[in-house]
Amino acid sequence: MNEKFDSTTRADVRPLLHLQTEGHVRHCKIIGTIGPASQSEDVLKRLILAGLNIARLNFSHGDHSFHLENINLIRRLSSEVGKSVTILQDLQGPKIRCGKLIGDKMQLVAGEVYRLKYGLTQDDAKVIPIDYKGLTEDVSVGDRVMMDDGLLILKIIEVKDDFVGVEVLDGGTLKNRKGVNFPDSLLSLPAMTEKDSKDLLFGIANGVDAVALSFVQHAEDVMQCKNMISALGADTPVIAKIEKISAVEQISEIAKVADGLMVARGDLGVEASVEKVPSYQRRIIEAATTHARPVIIATQMLESMIMNPIATLAETADVANGVLDGADCLMLSGEVASGKYPVRCVEVMASIINEVETWTGRRRERYKNLRDNVNDVWQEHEAIALAACEAADSLNAGAIVCLTLTGSIARTIARWRPRTPIVAISPRQDVIHRLNLVWGVYAMKNPLFYNTDVLLQDLPNLLKDLKIVKSGQAIVITAGIPMKQMKSTNMMKINIIS
Repeated sequence: MNEKFDSTTRADVRPLLHLQTEGHVRHCKIIGTIGPASQSEDVLKRLILAGLNIARLNFSHGDHSFHLENINLIRRLSSEVGKSVTILQDLQGPKIRCGKLIGDKMQLVAGEVYRLKYGLTQDDAKVIPIDYKGLTEDVSVGDRVMMDDGLLILKIIEVKDDFVGVEVLDGGTLKNRKGVNFPDSLLSLPAMTEKDSKDLLFGIANGVDAVALSFVQHAEDVMQCKNMISALGADTPVIAKIEKISAVEQISEIAKVADGLMVARGDLGVEASVEKVPSYQRRIIEAATTHARPVIIATQMLESMIMNPIATLAETADVANGVLDGADCLMLSGEVASGKYPVRCVEVMASIINEVETWTGRRRERYKNLRDNVNDVWQEHEAIALAACEAADSLNAGAIVCLTLTGSIARTIARWRPRTPIVAISPRQDVIHRLNLVWGVYAMKNPLFYNTDVLLQDLPNLLKDLKIVKSGQAIVITAGIPMKQMKSTNMMKINIIS
């Protein structure tokens, strides 16, 4: 049988039909949190068509049956629409909260002194129960305590064996089960709680594409999660959520071991003064750049659109700056999960990204710091990645096509931020989904991956049929030859579309 790789016989090429929007390829990807406002079949389908690339499942809410229903729906709609949608499992992490209060709330008065003590229920109006046993061992006099997303601020004035004395600096009403942060303290909390372990087992068993690890403090936290995933027989990528000052201080070490980083600006704003968050964001993006890791910017990107159909000018500028800073993905949380206009939010974000990416005068500079030591010898695939970008730019190529088993060469090319769209072709569906997290990469599955002759011969016509490229344009192809021997990328080829 003479197999042929073309758009009429291979349904797997359909994702490429979504690559272009009015002649522009969107490089920065969009993440949306699935919740009550977006979990219906109709809304979710419209979200995908509007430009949603990654669906985030927040395991701080909902049980396993709720999330399984969403996973199955996302997979089905993705297949029906013909567009790859990545599923990101976001673990809750070791969130510290106050317990149940007398009358379900209490008033914290500035200048007053209270005690923080381990417990689940309040028995004394002057004692605030905290659900963290190791509290007295991890904090020091002078450390700050933030409650209810930073609305209430207290200072530790004494530490005893079974309680911590605090003075209220900024008071207000504290309600049951509100979050408690210790921005100046390095807590000995486990990287993953018992709930997280159970959720991770569920996620891996049901094929999530990536896992976001909350409240990372150091690289060992990431390694603990990765070791658990490996023990489950998987290699699912781990995204380290950077939401603590201790993580920012160790960002390079974390970036080395994580598969991606998330700038979790909400908790960072609670942990630090809000005016420091933009500089932290830049610092995290720089670390991701240096170590070639995808980076996600999250929290309040289009917050006003939870209630309003139009974004503010400040939010528009925030999204634009995220694109200009080099983010791989921008994330919508409450806007899509519980807002009144979930589909409109994705449309607005896609529109802003498209507009910024077409600014001819504001191209992202290629990354210069690929090596700490300029005398290091590059690996073969790294040299080919740079050569592919240079060739594509010089020829004004229509596409860089990566024939890849693991997706590594596509990620390496993407770190250079080429102007040319990157089309990755792999026989592995998990690789297709994971590459959705990477700037400028659009992937498709092809069962003829190992047939080099068919791929190289038919690719130009395929891309032309799909209107990815035009006659007279060049395409740059990278591959590991011979493919059947699982070679790392060692070849670059230039084809001119006839």
